[in-house]
Amino acid sequence: MKKFLTTGVASVLICGTAHAQSSVQLYGTLDIGVDYANHSGTENSGVVRVDSGTLYGNRWGIRGAEDLGGGLKTLFTAESGFALNNGASTQGGLLFGRQIFFGLQNRLGTLTIGRQYTLDADLASYHANVASRANDYTGLSHWVDRLADRVNNAIKYQTPSLNGFTFAAQYGFGGIAGNSAAMRILNAGGNYSSGPLALGATYLRINDVDGKRLTGVAVVDGQYVLGPATVHLAYTDTRGTAANTLCFSTCAARPDQVVRTVEAGLDYYATPAARFYAGGAYTRVSRDLTGNAFQFNLSGFYVLSKRTEAYALAGYTKTTGLSGFSRVMVGAPDLGATAFASNAQGTPDNGNQLGLRIGVTHKF
Repeated sequence: MKKFLTTGVASVLICGTAHAQSSVQLYGTLDIGVDYANHSGTENSGVVRVDSGTLYGNRWGIRGAEDLGGGLKTLFTAESGFALNNGASTQGGLLFGRQIFFGLQNRLGTLTIGRQYTLDADLASYHANVASRANDYTGLSHWVDRLADRVNNAIKYQTPSLNGFTFAAQYGFGGIAGNSAAMRILNAGGNYSSGPLALGATYLRINDVDGKRLTGVAVVDGQYVLGPATVHLAYTDTRGTAANTLCFSTCAARPDQVVRTVEAGLDYYATPAARFYAGGAYTRVSRDLTGNAFQFNLSGFYVLSKRTEAYALAGYTKTTGLSGFSRVMVGAPDLGATAFASNAQGTPDNGNQLGLRIGVTHKF
């Protein structure tokens, strides 16, 4: 009898071990290039420099999953950011500053916990910052609208696709005793994808230390595929800006600030290896700091191999009001933010900046 029980338990354990399948993957992205920008720095002059992580943030990461049986599996991702030109850690020097989370997934959806991206990266990723990457080169709306931002202490739930519809919600705990609303982050959204059409919408609310709304961001965007061409449209409405989101280091928080951006873009595959993008965005800033900004981008991408791609970008930004503020390269704070701090772009009410970049990316 004991032998029978021992054999039975061993068989169950062996079968369970054999059933559970796990995988772990090391991955990353490298992006570096040479930039030129005019109207830069305190001298309002041109500059040429090497800059990394402009199109894609340089990163390495580990992700994995384990099948627990019965349709249930665990998953995790740990991703670290760095600067390729000097080796420095990015995201404030955090070890896994880009994202790190652990979760469970089954037929009912995916539940994850950790430091995670806002839901526009998952559900409303059709703005050019993410969809074509080109607008990463012109940073006004990208930073102010908190697109593809990160949430600490976050629990995220996402449904599976339901006849083309996907929904998700995310809650970021503030973790301050006596005031559960302080530093709390609420995020929700939905997505619809069917054939050539894809639509997304999300809302993000970020509270301040007193539990009041500091920033609220609504995003509605979509794309439509027409053979080799893809049309992108996006609208963002931001109420309230955190400190330094209108520049890198000299802007106070503006709870009453309103920033609205309308964006349109076109991706076109001339060949399987060659892709081009053209697009523009108009941003209107009101209530506190007032003015507007127009940015226009052209870019070309050429696939050199399965993992390597060369590209060229041109970005032009024109502002009215905003104390002459405009910037092109989000990866280079002295190219635009210093111009904002010192009003180095000529007149108090008008500014413009042209940026050019030639770069290469490699993914592994």
